Amino acid sequence: MCYPRGMPSPDIAEAGRAPSRRDRVRAATIEEIKATAVRLLRENGPDLRFADIAREMGMTAPALYRYFSDRDELLSALMVDGFAEMSAALGTALDSVPPDDLASRIRAAAAAYRAFAKADPSRFSLLFGLPNPSWGRHAEHSSGPAAGATMATLERLVQSLVERGVSISPLVRDVGPTWAGEAGTTAQRSDGARSPADAYHAL
Repeated sequence: MCYPRGMPSPDIAEAGRAPSRRDRVRAATIEEIKATAVRLLRENGPDLRFADIAREMGMTAPALYRYFSDRDELLSALMVDGFAEMSAALGTALDSVPPDDLASRIRAAAAAYRAFAKADPSRFSLLFGLPNPSWGRHAEHSSGPAAGATMATLERLVQSLVERGVSISPLVRDVGPTWAGEAGTTAQRSDGARSPADAYHAL
């Protein structure tokens, strides 16, 4: 099992022990694997293979399985990191604007979201691109909670407008069947509440 961002295993953390040298080496290797994978994604696109990562790191491909059970787990770890970075960027942007200045908060969040996408298109595509059919567990990967937490920040922002009585309409009405079906007449937010379809679509 891998631990995102090189964190020590739960038994070590719970015991309050400092990570051993072996733990530190493992965590550093995990970070190097993820950094190499991100670089290859930027250079070569989504066709990421363990063999390529191993070659870049001077390892054998089977050795990578000591750190990640398969490519799905590695991609999930990259997505968890990416959503954490996006969440931090959104939080920083929103913290710079007074809570009652909703118009400025919308602009700040939108600018931060766009800046994140432009700064690293490959990472953004990994987070929000259509699932690759070869990802066997893509719909169930561990990045789900991280994605939900990030989007919840934006959902709360839009919901604050709804609660203020602001009429929200999406700028783009012509959407594909998948999105149209998800929005429906009302849409469920990540916190389980329901939003008006137009507000959810606009988000």
